[in-house]
Amino acid sequence: MMARDLLQQVTGLNLTEAVVGRAVERRMQATALEDARAYERLLAGSAQELSALTELVVVPESWMFRDAEAFVAATAFIGRRLAASAARPVRILSVPCAGGEEPYSMAMSLYSAGVASADYAIDAVDLSEVALARARAGLYTRNAFRGRHLDFRERFFKPAGAEFQICDEIRRQVSFEQANLLDPGFSSRPGYYDVIFCRNLLIYFDDPTVALAIASLARLLAGDGILFAGYAEVPAFCRNGFTSLRAPGAFALEKDGAHASWPARIPARQQARVPAAPARARSATPAAPPA
Repeated sequence: MMARDLLQQVTGLNLTEAVVGRAVERRMQATALEDARAYERLLAGSAQELSALTELVVVPESWMFRDAEAFVAATAFIGRRLAASAARPVRILSVPCAGGEEPYSMAMSLYSAGVASADYAIDAVDLSEVALARARAGLYTRNAFRGRHLDFRERFFKPAGAEFQICDEIRRQVSFEQANLLDPGFSSRPGYYDVIFCRNLLIYFDDPTVALAIASLARLLAGDGILFAGYAEVPAFCRNGFTSLRAPGAFALEKDGAHASWPARIPARQQARVPAAPARARSATPAAPPA
């Protein structure tokens, strides 16, 4: 099997020959192989080499509070859900989570809204072990902080050389795991999650893979749960059993006929500023920047 076919089988990504060719060339140099057929034999017989090649084509990029309206809408939904019934913590999934920017943003938003840490749990999943290592470390360069309103960085991060370290209070709220959305075993817990973030992934898939991924997400999502997609992915979800919800800029969806307990009104876009959390919600104060 050719390298491009193997990579598509593993990642679902509809990669160009040029992208795969550059990645293969780098791995051939790293393995000191000059013959393309010899490298293909190595690739076919080594899961470790396939993983190394995959890391070169999976290039996750995100930043804190990317498409910030989604976090306001999710926080409003979770607050409404907890007010109606706090029998168990709200379960949230971020897939793919890249370097942790998305799940940490969700945790910061909930903390700032006064949601107690015991009332929610965030699972963050990615195919890339390199990205997950960065996420678990919680260290970010300035590239992770974009836009005008960055006061949350002063509240939840402290300088660490040229980088910024997220505070332990937020880091403890997220569990990271390596997994593949397209693996049949990934969706083995039907209806487990109340909120799913799957944004800007399906745009890299072909149509059959899009349908497979959405089916997996639909199995994982609770009957009255909500899912957040990238703006270009909403039509694909609507063709595969989802309905768009009224939340400008958030790109929220529910399963057809689900009738999620969606708030009648979503707060104005103020989440990028991350308002101060009520004192009652704070069991510990995030690390403050040095004076």
